Amino acid sequence: MRIRHIIIAILGTAAVLSCAEQERKLTIADQEAAIDNYVTQNFADYPVVYKDGSVRVNIIDSTAVESADSLEYGDTLTFYYAGYTFNNAPTSLFCTNNETVAQENGFTTSEADYSAKELVMTRHCLVSGLEHGLLGVREDGHYIILFSAEHGFYNNYVYNIPKLSALAYEIWITELRKQQ
Repeated sequence: MRIRHIIIAILGTAAVLSCAEQERKLTIADQEAAIDNYVTQNFADYPVVYKDGSVRVNIIDSTAVESADSLEYGDTLTFYYAGYTFNNAPTSLFCTNNETVAQENGFTTSEADYSAKELVMTRHCLVSGLEHGLLGVREDGHYIILFSAEHGFYNNYVYNIPKLSALAYEIWITELRKQQ
């Protein structure tokens, strides 16, 4: 009799976990549809790049400059950024090194650092949505990179970002140095 109760408990737990995973998948599908809708409605006339779950809108298309190299693994990128949770549009600012954006959003931290960030682009140095969105950017470009929770922090609560949050990053590239 006791084994039967254990088996029933295990099957019940498995059913609950399966439902939770299915709910997460539906949330991600809804996020991806909302991202596509947002881009279509707001950036129809802008170049858009889709790459491995990431959507990048080129606000300032620096691809017109023939000599401009694009970011690849091993290159060094200097940039300003603003990170937002995404709920049908970028909503809550959760991080930035752009002082103007911080002031416009009433965003404060105890140790505000508004200097440009420098990053050597390597595999897995960022969440996959941001990593894939940055590949191919160019110096002096201005971009919006959007992705679902699947390509962000997924089911983890990180800093002040709720679980299963779609994310949007606004990126301003100031310098791109090619790998030597």
